[in-house]
Amino acid sequence: MTLHDGISRRQFVKIGSATAAVGALAGLAGCAGGSGSGSASASASASASASASASSGSATTQTLTDNAGDTVEVPLEINKIVDLWHAHNQVVLMLGAGDKLVGTTENFKKRAWANKVYPGLANVEALVTGQGAGEVNYEEALKLEPDVVFTSDKDVTASCRDQGMCTVNVMFSDFDGLRRDVELTGTILGGDAADIAAEWADLLDANIARVDKVMGSVADSDRVKVLHIQSIDKKQYDGVNTIVDEWIKLAGGVNALTIEGNMKEVPMEDIVSADPEVIIIGGGTEEMVNTLMNDAAWSGITAVKNGAVYGNPSGVFAWDRYSGEEALQVLWAAQKLNPDKFADIDMVKETQDFYKQFYGYTLSADDANRILNGENPA
Repeated sequence: MTLHDGISRRQFVKIGSATAAVGALAGLAGCAGGSGSGSASASASASASASASASSGSATTQTLTDNAGDTVEVPLEINKIVDLWHAHNQVVLMLGAGDKLVGTTENFKKRAWANKVYPGLANVEALVTGQGAGEVNYEEALKLEPDVVFTSDKDVTASCRDQGMCTVNVMFSDFDGLRRDVELTGTILGGDAADIAAEWADLLDANIARVDKVMGSVADSDRVKVLHIQSIDKKQYDGVNTIVDEWIKLAGGVNALTIEGNMKEVPMEDIVSADPEVIIIGGGTEEMVNTLMNDAAWSGITAVKNGAVYGNPSGVFAWDRYSGEEALQVLWAAQKLNPDKFADIDMVKETQDFYKQFYGYTLSADDANRILNGENPA
C-alpha cells in the first residue's frame, strides 16, 4: 500500500495541481549552463550564486558542476522537473520528488512498478520516445516551463540549453558516478532530498562492505565467472569496464568476457569458449530463462548444465544499470554467485525495506518476489 498520512518525509504521492501552479511562477531565467573545468567529476557542494531576489536580497540560485563537468546555475526552489533520462526518473522518485515531475520519457512512463509506487506518473507528459536518447519533443518541454531539466545525452543537453532551459547532465558509467548523480540531484531538489540521498549512499556503501567482507580477498581465479546478457535476440552482452562489470566484481564474481563496453555483440563460439558458471539476463523473465535453458546452442555451458541462469530483478527501474536500486543489486548478485556464503541475506526483506525507506511504499512479500523475478505487479 502507498503511504498517504503525510508523516514520512519519504512520502511523495501527492494529489492535486497546487504544486504545478507554484512551479509556473519560477520560470527559466535563473539558470545557465556553460563549459566548466572539463572534469567528469561532479561536485554536489553548492555555492550560492550572485543572483539575488530584488525584493529580499537573498540568493535565488546555486551554482553546481554537473556530471559532464559543466557549471550550471540552478534555481534554489524547484517545483517543476522535466527528466529526459529514463533511469534518472527513478532517482527523482527515490528522493521524494515524484510530485514535481511534469515531463518524463515514454520508456519510464510505461514501467509498471513505477506506476504502482507513484500513480501520479500517469499524469506526467512523455516527452521522449524510443530507447537511448530517443526523440525529444523540445516544444512541449518548453511549454511545461520546468525549473530544471535532467539529461544524459550531450546533444540533448546542448539542445535544451540552446532553447533556454536550465539543464543538468547527470550521466554516469560507474558506481562513483552513480553516487555523484544521487548526491547532485539531492542538492538540486533541496529540502529532505539531500538527507535521503545521504541515507541511500550509506546503504549502498554498507551493502558493498557486507559483500566485500566475505569476498574482498578472493582472487579472480577463484571467483565465479559471470555472463551478463543485455539482449538474447540481439546477441548483446556486457563486457569489462562497465557498471555491470563493476557490480559483478563487487558481488564477488568475475566477468566471463574480456571484451570492453556495454551491449557488445559476441559470437556464440566465444560464449561457449568463455563457459560462464552463472548467466544473468537483464530484464529477464522466467520465460526468457526457460527459453535459454532449453536452447541446444547453450546446453553445453556450465551455467546451463547447473541451472545457474537468472533473470535480473527489475522494479521502479532495472537493478542492473543506471538505477539507485543498484544498492540492492549488489546483495542479490552476491547471493546468486555464492549462495553458500550469503545464505543469510533475505532479499524479500531487503527489497521491502528499500521500498519503504526510499519510496514510502509498502510491498507485500508477493510484490517483492515479483520484483526479484522481473515480473510486473499482479
